[in-house]
Amino acid sequence: MNRSKYREQKDIFEKRLLANLSESGTNYLSPSSVRAYINYTSDFLFYLRENFISEEKVKRTDIHCYMAKCKASGDSPKLINRKVAAVKRYYSYLQKRGRISNNPADGLYLRTRKKSIPTGMLTEAELKLLYESYHVTDLRTARNKVILSLMVSQAVTTDDIRRLEPVHVFLREGQIRIPGSRHEAGRTLSLEACQVMELHEYLLKIRPAILESVKKKNLTPGRKAESPDHEKLSRQLFISMNGSSEMKNSLMHLVRALRQISPKVRGCRHIRQSVITLWLKRCDLRTVQYMAGHKRISSTERYQVGYLEDLQESINKCHPLV
Repeated sequence: MNRSKYREQKDIFEKRLLANLSESGTNYLSPSSVRAYINYTSDFLFYLRENFISEEKVKRTDIHCYMAKCKASGDSPKLINRKVAAVKRYYSYLQKRGRISNNPADGLYLRTRKKSIPTGMLTEAELKLLYESYHVTDLRTARNKVILSLMVSQAVTTDDIRRLEPVHVFLREGQIRIPGSRHEAGRTLSLEACQVMELHEYLLKIRPAILESVKKKNLTPGRKAESPDHEKLSRQLFISMNGSSEMKNSLMHLVRALRQISPKVRGCRHIRQSVITLWLKRCDLRTVQYMAGHKRISSTERYQVGYLEDLQESINKCHPLV
């Protein structure tokens, strides 16, 4: 198939799939999720066309063959599962329209590697050192200091940082409400006394100054957002200095600065894992599950095993003859 014909066929698939999403009432999907769904389903539809298979006559074995083709192309099991999930959604749509009787992708799932047990956690003293040694010099570092305090005290995720809004901060009550998502449960956590003062200053002075600098396009050197969505930015608690609604690059620079303080830091997730491990030393399993926003208790139990393994490693180092 030549490039123009491919592009034409891709446009046809895209219009059909957008109509599918519209009828399915999937308004909760983010633009990136919609784009991924279209790409994954289009890939499968092209596979059917290349093999002269009608989409309404697809059998389970055909999807198995498609999964084998993806695996041979170097796709990871997680990526293959995402592609199959998109195909399953598409056939659910056809099923509702009465075009097919059974969903051939229903129940198909490729087993992925088990989650590793967290090890090499930061101690309470090391986490405290990270926070105290991070110096504030400008608006960017002042914002990052507040983010860091939430990471080492409330174990917030990078997704939490992106989704938090000023309305989620209750300074009078000394609490912060972390909204739930598809992957995390919502929770309300207490703030430390120093965090209340820090967040008050951030909301009163630092955040408005960052918003104003973005509005005036007085952006710092580096990659700049083409057209900042000021309405969306005004709802976010933390704002990128370049006007982007994402905080990925900002957190990357924060981690680099933290590694200058302690080379042991592996990333934002590592800090979160360390905090959860420390919580398990002081609180029961169910309490930590709530504080961490884990939907499944098994997610919290992984940290318990990791703590025991770290303890065993310490015993072996101190008492090699045991």
